[in-house]
Amino acid sequence: MRLVFVHGMRQEGLDPEILKAVWTRALTDKWSELGLAPLPLSPEMPFYGDVLDQLTTQTGDLVGVRLRGGEGTSEEQGKILREMASRFGIDEAHVREEVGAEIVARGPLNWEYSQALIRLLDKRLPAFGRYGLKFVVQVDAYLRRPHITGAVDKIVQPYLEGEPYVIVAHSLGSVVAYRLLANLAGPPVPLFITLGSPLAFGVVKENIVPPKLSKPNQVESWINATDDRDYVATYASLDSKTFCEGIENWTDIRNRNEDPHHIGDYLSNENVARAIHAALRR
Repeated sequence: MRLVFVHGMRQEGLDPEILKAVWTRALTDKWSELGLAPLPLSPEMPFYGDVLDQLTTQTGDLVGVRLRGGEGTSEEQGKILREMASRFGIDEAHVREEVGAEIVARGPLNWEYSQALIRLLDKRLPAFGRYGLKFVVQVDAYLRRPHITGAVDKIVQPYLEGEPYVIVAHSLGSVVAYRLLANLAGPPVPLFITLGSPLAFGVVKENIVPPKLSKPNQVESWINATDDRDYVATYASLDSKTFCEGIENWTDIRNRNEDPHHIGDYLSNENVARAIHAALRR
């Protein structure tokens, strides 16, 4: 059985082989700790981090808005920031306190309003400044800019064809993987496991191409695992209310405090590691 890893945002500049080895080691070390039988593994990982970063940088981004001020926040980026802020208890009163009632009245797409949300999220979530901003920029770019969508999909799609496989997708990678799975008539997928997934964001759902949100036909089992403090997986559960039916949700994951989105911690979770091991043995 093949094992395909689909990485998420902010992977630019990394060595693809080292990144794949880090994911693999987190998983196999946990198997060893649990006393599970070793498996002959040759994981595959399509690496799109550099392409996504290069194409996104060419379009301008929210990080620049944060640093220099001025216009630049897209409607979708503003929506993502507002959903994140709401999930973590930041409301209009907090924004008003941060920047003043006049700015609030001028609307949530105003750059000063967006910067206020970013500052408030920075204070509330230790890892947001390092990772969260890049997520907002890259998920927006992947979903709304056809040339970026096409470039990323061209790299990932070949790995989702051919022989059956188990797919493990993290962060933005779960959006990429879901879009492709929903539009491909590929081989059986005994397990699709999403880790720290942003699929339930309103903006993400609005911009996903398939006409109906549903478990892809070739996917036999879909497990969504989330640390409910994860700023990217703002909606911890992917269910009939937030996404679609047929997904098993594990929302009791506890990753490191300084970064609840950390992939190594997700893969080292006992239940996650056991589920992947069992699917690969089929």
